[in-house]
Order: sequence, then C-alpha cells, then structure tokens
Amino acid sequence: MKFVKNLLIFVMLASGQIAQAQLFKLEAGIGATQISWHENEKTVDLNVQLSIQKKQSKSKFFVALKAYGNIERSQVDRSKYTFIEPRNTNSTIIHPNDALFSNYRGSEAEFGVMWNQKESKKPVFYPILSIYSKSVARKISTVKSQYMEEEKYRLHGINTGIGLKIPGPVAFNFQGQVFKPILSDISLYGNYFGVPSSSIGSNNSLSYIGKLGFRKAKIGALIAYEVLNLGSTKNKNTKSIPVSQLNSLSISFQYEF
Repeated sequence: MKFVKNLLIFVMLASGQIAQAQLFKLEAGIGATQISWHENEKTVDLNVQLSIQKKQSKSKFFVALKAYGNIERSQVDRSKYTFIEPRNTNSTIIHPNDALFSNYRGSEAEFGVMWNQKESKKPVFYPILSIYSKSVARKISTVKSQYMEEEKYRLHGINTGIGLKIPGPVAFNFQGQVFKPILSDISLYGNYFGVPSSSIGSNNSLSYIGKLGFRKAKIGALIAYEVLNLGSTKNKNTKSIPVSQLNSLSISFQYEF
C-alpha cells in the first residue's frame, strides 16, 4: 500500500513535465469488487491511470494504480482456520466458540507498454507487456478484538497479453492477460504471534486477467475478472500456508481529465 501511494505521488509530480513533450491522459475512477477467496466479500476500489505517448508514436506507456478494502467483514469458518503458533502470552484469549471475522484489503501497481496505439477507424489488435505488483491481505478479528492475525501476500512479476480496440461513438476495449509472479513473499503477524514472520512464497502458478472497457468521450467503465493463484509457504516455527486461489469480479467508472 505504501509503495502504491509513493508511486502515485511521483506520477502526479512528473505529469507536468511529461506534458511538455508528450501526449498524456490521466484517468481516475471508483468502483466495487466481489472477491471470492476464503470468504466472499465486497470491496470499494479507487484507481488512477496515467498514459504517455509521443506524437506519431505507435507505443503508449502507462502507469496504473489501484487500492481497495472491504465494505463489511465476513464470518470465518472455524473448522477451516488454524491460529498462528506459538501463542503470544499477552494476546487476547480466544475461546473455541468465539466467532471469527475476516477483512480483505489490497493494492495493485502496473507499469507497462502497449503497441499499435495509433488512431484508427478500424478494429485494432495490440500486444501488452508490463511489470505487475499485487498485494492482498486477510485480517482476522473477533467481536472482542478488532485485530488478531493477518496473512499478507505480495506478488511481483510480468504481465503479458493482447488487446482489441473497436472505435466508434462508444468505443470498446477487450484485454486478456497472463500474470507470472517472479518474486513473492507471505507475511504472518498478529496478537497471537509477537514478531512478524515473512517467508518466500512458492508454487506461484500463472494467474489470468480479463478486461472489458467502454468509453464515450471522457467517461468510461471497466469490467474486470481476475483469477489470482496465491503461493504457499512452509514454516517450521509457525503455521504453514497452503496454496489458495482468489477470484474477483470488479466494475469501475472512470473519468478522463
């Protein structure tokens, strides 16, 4: 989350100088996501994208940032959840019948290039290549305590794909992408575990993203579906994390400044 904020500040400060030599577009939007992971939760999303393209160039560079957090927490199935050990003696005591709740939050940052981006009156296919960073966290709490434990995943890698632009009074944009994590880590920390434990993630399979965009003048909408395969980690001194899959369907409404 801190990385996304710093990158956003840099983009905003640099945009004035970029405008002198480039054609650039700044878009901001708000939306919602339905996440299916260990539980089903809805989030509120904020996103911003800056695209940069030299005049007469076919290539367009872009920086896209997104942050999201759930609207309300969901109840956790106690039979499928194991607390981190060893237990911190100063932590709140959890009884077997106490209900557990989860909260989701996360962020994304993407920097890449799209080719074949000249204006055209005909449908155009274009390739995409980007560096993609994804962070997602699951916080566990109880009625008595707002914070017990948290699992946080960070995935950094390469995103590749292809898009299709269909111009018109209402322009359509389709994208299909494949994400391959290169670096990843999983952190465990909370009241039951005195010191955060960070491990290198493994078994990071390919993930997939599909996008459908609409635009009329300066107003647009984007529907995205993502299948994110999260890695696993084995810890001798605390609990191990098995492989899991996060599926999300989101919609956002955007405005071009």
